[in-house]
Amino acid sequence: MNYLLEKENYDIEAGLRAEQTDVFYDLDPVNAYYPDNDKYDYFELFPSVRYTYKLNDNNKLSAFYNRRVDRPGEPELRIFPKYDDPELLKVGNPYLRPQFTDAFEIAHKYSWGTGSLFSAVYHRMIKDQYMRIFSIDNSNPDYDIVNRIYQNTGNATNTGIELLFSQDITNTFKISASFNGYVNVINEFEGTLLFPFERQFTLAKSNDEAWDAKITSEFILPWEIAAQLTGVYFSSKNIPQGEQLARSSIDFGLKKNIWGKKGEMTWPPQIFLTLSAFGKM
Repeated sequence: MNYLLEKENYDIEAGLRAEQTDVFYDLDPVNAYYPDNDKYDYFELFPSVRYTYKLNDNNKLSAFYNRRVDRPGEPELRIFPKYDDPELLKVGNPYLRPQFTDAFEIAHKYSWGTGSLFSAVYHRMIKDQYMRIFSIDNSNPDYDIVNRIYQNTGNATNTGIELLFSQDITNTFKISASFNGYVNVINEFEGTLLFPFERQFTLAKSNDEAWDAKITSEFILPWEIAAQLTGVYFSSKNIPQGEQLARSSIDFGLKKNIWGKKGEMTWPPQIFLTLSAFGKM
């Protein structure tokens, strides 16, 4: 259900989604790692509400809350091991639970004829987040194997600020940019890995200041071809077992509307340059 009320000085939008979920894993009885069917059944409500106050034609204040669910997909649930190299084994976890997020936000939007600036402060509470866990399997007498297994890792919070800027420079050139700075807090947690044998793992509490930014420019070329150049940067941040290092990318593409704007052609299908370094334990 969704309700929208628009008045001269304010808007109210409220919604409620009700969900009944019943999950059942049909596992092979000879499976030695996950011998029991870890089915679960729940009924949940997911509300959302936004209140917007119009200060004048150019300025709006808003307050927002919503609750959402993120369910693990097939790669996270898959119980069949996969080797990228002899010392790294990846496997899913059919016992994973969904993660739930409550998000709160207060925002301001300033608009002018050719652009806008959106700024917000937010706080997100994540329950039962699921992440990749790395653990040593020393059962091999010749060398150790690293297992990468998805696990629910307890609770976490994100608190930060977000800025969104857009500006039409000319009729054929516009630019947009975004910035997101936040404090990432991961609570301590103790859990149990079941593959390839039962063993405990422990995560220490950590918090880190992280940020990411994106800038996009779009040009309109002759023959109504749109060219877009995008740069993205993600700073380093804490993860349950260490640090994910900074990474960045640059994307370039062309787009042409066809059939009276009923379709479009893009070139190339995907081309990008990525400069990155990934997590360390």
